[in-house]
Amino acid sequence: MIDLYFAPTPNGHKITLFLEEAELDYRLIKVDLGKGGQFRPEFLRISPNNKIPAIVDHSPADGGEPLSLFESGAILLYLAEKNRTLFES
Repeated sequence: MIDLYFAPTPNGHKITLFLEEAELDYRLIKVDLGKGGQFRPEFLRISPNNKIPAIVDHSPADGGEPLSLFESGAILLYLAEKNRTLFES
């Protein structure tokens, strides 16, 4: 299961589109940017530079501890490597 920390921005939508197309299980956690949700201590543990979107993958491919990622480009690369079904020929 992946927790997606989301705000309705273009970068946030990129991640939701990928997760839906790849049929990956995820939970959407909305971050209220207008109320400073990106500066809350619990969010900063996931995304230290307070960037949205961010994810926590509770079942990474290597079977290790939950993995936190932020920045949409890094998240998309990670998800593409984790789930290659969209890219198989």
